[in-house]
Order: sequence, then structure tokens, then C-alpha cells
Amino acid sequence: MDVLQSKFTITTGRKISFQNLLDKISDYALLHEKELLKKLPALKDDPAWSGAIDWGEETDASKVDEYLYN
Repeated sequence: MDVLQSKFTITTGRKISFQNLLDKISDYALLHEKELLKKLPALKDDPAWSGAIDWGEETDASKVDEYLYN
């Protein structure tokens, strides 16, 4: 996002806030939704949705709140 924000400033000579840039990107994505969706990988091919990774650590689900909030 920083690179895109910088390119906008260099190209136009105007600064743009991060929020304004994000708004413009969202608007563009909605206008070109079909093309954008064609470029995104299917969930089955997206590594973020692959199986869990065994880190070799034992965990205790009952202590999650204790670790997060204490």
C-alpha cells in the first residue's frame, strides 16, 4: 500500500491518505468485480485454506483466554 500511495503522489503530484486510497481501491474492485474474481485463486488452491500445520507444540484449548487476556 505504501508503494501504491507513493506512486500516486509521484504521478499526480498530490498526496493521498491511506484511507482515501483504500476507498478508491475498494470502489475500483467493486466496479471490476467479475475481472477481479477471475484473477483470485479458488479456495481449494489457496494455501491459506490448506490443512493445519503441526508445530510440534502441545496446546491446551482451555487456557486460550488465560494466555490472551492475562
